[in-house]
Formats: sequence, C-alpha cells, structure tokens
Amino acid sequence: MSNLGDRTELNTDKVLLIGVTGGTGGNVVKGFFQQGVTNLRVITREIDLNRPTLAKLNDAGVELVKANLDDEASLITAFAGISAVYCHATSADSTKIDPLEVERARRVAQVTKLADIKHFVYNSAGGADRNSGIPRIEQKYQVEKILKEAGLPTTMLRACLFMEEFWKKYTRPSILKGSFPFSIQPDKPLHLITTKDMGRVAAYVIKHPTKYIGQEIELAGDVLTPLAMAEAFSQAQGMKVVHKETPAWIFLLLLQRELFDLIQWYRKEGYQADVQRLREEEFPGLLTTFREFLAETNWANAELTYESL
Repeated sequence: MSNLGDRTELNTDKVLLIGVTGGTGGNVVKGFFQQGVTNLRVITREIDLNRPTLAKLNDAGVELVKANLDDEASLITAFAGISAVYCHATSADSTKIDPLEVERARRVAQVTKLADIKHFVYNSAGGADRNSGIPRIEQKYQVEKILKEAGLPTTMLRACLFMEEFWKKYTRPSILKGSFPFSIQPDKPLHLITTKDMGRVAAYVIKHPTKYIGQEIELAGDVLTPLAMAEAFSQAQGMKVVHKETPAWIFLLLLQRELFDLIQWYRKEGYQADVQRLREEEFPGLLTTFREFLAETNWANAELTYESL
C-alpha cells in the first residue's frame, strides 16, 4: 500500500466532510467513527452550537469550520491541512433539484485541486452511469464528470435509495398504521442503503486508497421487494403491514413531475447494485440489512421522528 494508505490506516491525516450537517448527515459521521476515522473536520455555514446536529459533532470532538460552498476563499481555508475529502452533498436535501449543486461542485473541485487532496470520495447516485434521464441522477453524474475532469483522485460511491427515506412524514405514519403505500410493483427488487453505511464505506475506502481510487461503485446494503419490505415492517411493528401499489399518476395530479419520473424509472429500470458481492466480498461487516435498520432505529416507536435519526 502507498504511504498515504499507511498514514490513513494509522488515522493521522485529517478528513474533511462536506454536506453532513443537515438531515441524517450525523449518521455519516457515526459511520466514520465506527471505522476508526475520527480525525474529522466538517464544513458548516455557521458554527451555532445551539443547533443539535452541530452540538453533537462538537461534543464528539469533530472540528467545525465555518465555510460556504458559494465562497471560494472560505473553502480554501477549510481545505488547509486536509488529506482526503468525503462529499455527501453540495446542496440541501429537497424535493426539487438545486441547480447550484453543479456550480458548487466546480468550486469544490477547483479548491480540492489547489489543496492537493490525495483522495476525494463522492456520494453520487445509483444509475448515474446508465443515461437514466432523471434530472436528479443526471445532475449527480454531471458532478462526477466535473470531479474527474479536474484530474482529482476520486472514488464514486453511487448510493441507491436511502432507508431513512421511509422515516419521512409522508411515508412512515401510514406504515405505522398498517398500510405501506408505494408506487412500485410488489415483486420489483429495490436496492437500499443507510446513511451510516455511506460513512462506514467512505471511511473504509479512504483507508484503502490504492484499491479504491478510480473506482465507481453502485452501493446498497440490501435488496428487497415491496412485499418483503412490508413483511419487515410487520415484524418490526408486531402487526400486519400491507403493501399497496398506489398509482404513479397521483404524483402528476400533485404536480410532482420529477417524483413521477423517478418512480417510473424505479418501476422500469431501477438500481443494479450487486448486493451479495458487496456484502460478502467488497465490504463485509459494513452494510446494514433493512431489518437491522428497522431494529437499530427503533422504527416501531411512534414518538420518534425523522429528526430523531
């Protein structure tokens, strides 16, 4: 292994995390910690320790640095003394794609090049390499190309559907009542990954740069049909949960064309991660099954919310 690999294995180099202060980003950090990568710096627009997510990071010994992806000067400061980067996102998690995601990626790529970063790991999207036609996925692929064209030593972790999505307020309440409305065929395999596992795998990849620089990996920890997911929900809740294949056109009535197109892609194409190989050969012990995820997050506790994750 290269000298960089040896240093990272010993956990002496600082790793910069981008896009982990909102939503379930804290779980990404937990994943790094579980892999023994604890010398971390996190970018945040404001260092406000009244924000629970930032307070937890600070208490865990993570270095917080004030920087803005729209401000190159602040990024140059944030990248000082960094050997590797994990970029979870360059825009907020929202129902509509953010055109600034690409512009920010260009800025981050420039600063990364200037800082002579030895390894850049990017949380991309499953299917990014397959001409999906889905704007959200295509935009991730555009970011991939920007990073590559900058000549950066990259690893693309192309995430499949985050299990945490089922915790959101438009999904979980109905499931807790016994109905799993999901616009995917009951027997269509769906590939799933947790945000914590993104952190685990990213940390592992950073610790083994020689093997993973230049790699593009579609990443999932489990693959289940909606029927099998309903069974997992039933077991976790101790009550029968039934999958109901809701018609996708409902999203057109709700003026959610992007979501409609994504669901159609799930129905016709979908993810293609080789879960068995990933679990048994590539990342053994690092990937969570859906049933494990439901147990670990205490899914059945109705008092918990997405923010509790």
